[in-house]
Amino acid sequence: MYGEVAEYVKQFAEFRTYKTNLEALLEEVYPYPLTYPILERYADIRRTLRPLHQAIGDIDTLIAATALEHGLTLLTIDHDFERVPHLNWQLVNLKAA
Repeated sequence: MYGEVAEYVKQFAEFRTYKTNLEALLEEVYPYPLTYPILERYADIRRTLRPLHQAIGDIDTLIAATALEHGLTLLTIDHDFERVPHLNWQLVNLKAA
């Protein structure tokens, strides 16, 4: 979600450069709208993780549900996604980028 990425990059002195690069990248990214099937997956993820006391944040759960519903690999800097069953995800090292 754009909001989470924007929040993250605002901590850096180079924020304006990061924002410009992010906006350029987003011109190449298809935005997936929330649908009922995605929200059903959201509910399934929450029901799976909550009893294990491993729930992740609501926004992260929506991101994971969207990736699962569309068969996408999620690129992230957040290890929390490893808790989501069947999610294809890859950790990104921003320092190397």
